Amino acid sequence: MTDAMTSRFTVDLEQLDHVIARIAGLVGFVEENLDELENRVAGLPASWTGKAATAHADAHRKWEAGAKDLREGLDAMRTAARQAHEQYTGAVSANLQMLGRGGAE
Repeated sequence: MTDAMTSRFTVDLEQLDHVIARIAGLVGFVEENLDELENRVAGLPASWTGKAATAHADAHRKWEAGAKDLREGLDAMRTAARQAHEQYTGAVSANLQMLGRGGAE
């Protein structure tokens, strides 16, 4: 066997729970701030015209696309972390049952 095959692999489920909660908190923070920003931008005068208005509109569209990517990335991270937690928890439970230490049989 190689060292990689014999090395011990562990997952700290409590730490994984903490990571999931931190990601959820970051998602909430981002959403709140995006909403506030959108409210402020919506308050800009509709009569604003010229190069500055065009530049702002272009920059804002790019920023919105980046914010959308950020939200989607955070959501994907949170989903992956939840799935990993569920799978590791299931594996621990199955291993304990195979060893005769599981709760339900």
